[in-house]
Amino acid sequence: MTIDLTPYLSTQGPKYLAIARALAEALRHGAISPGTRLPTHRELAETLGVSVQTVSRAYEQAEKSGLVQARVGSGTWIRDTEGDTENEFLRAPATLADDSLIDLSIAHPVCLPSHHLRFREALAELARTAHADVIGACRPIAGLVHQRERADAWLRERLGVPGEVEERLLCNGAAHGLMLAIATVVQHGDVVLTESLTDHGLISLARTLGFQLRGVAIDRQGVLPEALEAAIVRHRPRAVCLTPTQLNPTGATMENARRDAVARVLERHGVWLIEDDVHALLEPPGLTPLTARLPLQSFHVTSLTKATVPGLRAGYLSVPRGQMHHTLPRLRATSWMATPLVFELADYWLANGMIDTLAHEQRQLLAERQSLTARRLAGHAIDARPSSLHAWIALPSPWRAEELKQQARQEGVAITTAQPFLVAQTPAPQRVRLSLGAESDLGRLAYALDVLARLLGEAPPPMLEIVY
Repeated sequence: MTIDLTPYLSTQGPKYLAIARALAEALRHGAISPGTRLPTHRELAETLGVSVQTVSRAYEQAEKSGLVQARVGSGTWIRDTEGDTENEFLRAPATLADDSLIDLSIAHPVCLPSHHLRFREALAELARTAHADVIGACRPIAGLVHQRERADAWLRERLGVPGEVEERLLCNGAAHGLMLAIATVVQHGDVVLTESLTDHGLISLARTLGFQLRGVAIDRQGVLPEALEAAIVRHRPRAVCLTPTQLNPTGATMENARRDAVARVLERHGVWLIEDDVHALLEPPGLTPLTARLPLQSFHVTSLTKATVPGLRAGYLSVPRGQMHHTLPRLRATSWMATPLVFELADYWLANGMIDTLAHEQRQLLAERQSLTARRLAGHAIDARPSSLHAWIALPSPWRAEELKQQARQEGVAITTAQPFLVAQTPAPQRVRLSLGAESDLGRLAYALDVLARLLGEAPPPMLEIVY
């Protein structure tokens, strides 16, 4: 057959990578479809004016990434594993292609063959053009100058984070940034307030650094302003650590009016704010960070990991004026400096707009999965943002979360209960968190959701090996 890849071909980088990338782009734009048989190596080589060897390498690259499948005696085909709508495969009774665990337990963006191709193409380009300091620098603790400058402009223009380039530093992911921010202003034994259900990484940091973590009541928009004020008066915290956008595990997201109210409470009491904004890119523009309301008393942490590709552990910490000289020694002590090569890739993608492209695509992919979840678990109470990584599921009686977790695992599906996210030793809500991005195969996700729907429609087994 003849296909026209010309509109999707890039003139940058090796030709075989450009062809492999063009196949992914043609699939994404609908120019070719899952299940399409591709031209022979010779036919495509003649169409594009390249060597047969170049096309062979391009097909090999696309096959390594899972985009195409070579069938002996039949040619090369676009794999039929992804699509924008629920296809016949998803509507049919599903069975697992293998016996591996379907993981809905880990926070992970969707990572498709097209992401792998873009990643490899970017690395190939950086091999030719990367700044010499990427491998030669050993003293720019806060990050290479050109990387910080690009990050500064992006943070201000895209996320609305106040500050100057001198108040930005690069860190190895958001978890590293949170640790640096907390360590800057919090001492051993100090009290830090956070949401009553919060990311388990913060709970681990409290145990590691020795501060006292106290939970504040939340609703579907996150922390309640009146509860926050009462907790500040009662506990006299050194800092408040909040996730106003897509709180893990509940997905709670503050509208701007709630953010205004929370900011007024923090300003009134003069408490340090540490804002975990790691999911900012999973929401469309419009929500301004809490830090923008309290620039002189706020640390802002974000990263690219949750909205682009999981291996891009590029974190950005914005430090309030006058605090950088306290934060930099802690960065030096924990990692000397962030890995320059990671940030060179981030800088390249920020410069050519790929970060925003990937984030937009991630929101679309997650919206598709949220829609699939709502259909497959219809009738159950689900809290989720339209483009969230997670769905927060309320369990019908008499199911208990740990029971469902164990039973689901026996049937090949891993899920997470509320227990790891509890700040206080209080009864856990009978809910489970489903993470929708780790399984790249939409069919496997649909199968897992059907398993859960069937379990929730049945009574739990009379005896499970759980100690309460």
